Amino acid sequence: MKHTSTLATLLALLASACSLVDDRVSAAIGAAARGPQAQEVRIAAVTDFEWEKMYLFGPYAPRAHICAVLGVEPRQCERVVPFESVDDGVMSLAFVSGTQVVRYVRHSRLNGDFTPELKRQPIPASEAVFQVVPSGTAQDGRPWIKLVLKET
Repeated sequence: MKHTSTLATLLALLASACSLVDDRVSAAIGAAARGPQAQEVRIAAVTDFEWEKMYLFGPYAPRAHICAVLGVEPRQCERVVPFESVDDGVMSLAFVSGTQVVRYVRHSRLNGDFTPELKRQPIPASEAVFQVVPSGTAQDGRPWIKLVLKET
């Protein structure tokens, strides 16, 4: 019985470690954007995995739309895009290498607001540099920060 419980715990940990969803990226973006004298956030510098390009999806973006943009087959869509934003304060980031989605991130806009969605997507890793623009105050009293793609 103990062996079965230990095995179940181990499998759950492995499944979460291999998940394409990673909310830690959002926290890292927020920490970089709120750092002392932060003027820009270089997304490749706050991620600890390899990727070539990223996509930004605004709040309420339908899963089917996201999968179509990413080129994910309908039968794989729910696995690759395991959640939809159902909140004004949450958007999604997809990190792609080749044709594979390597991470799909739930991003709190309190950690840096990328809206409105960019017309020019995907964004190559080398160009994913965003200016930090203070933009008022959030409901919780923290500064609201816009992240604006730096023109190259």
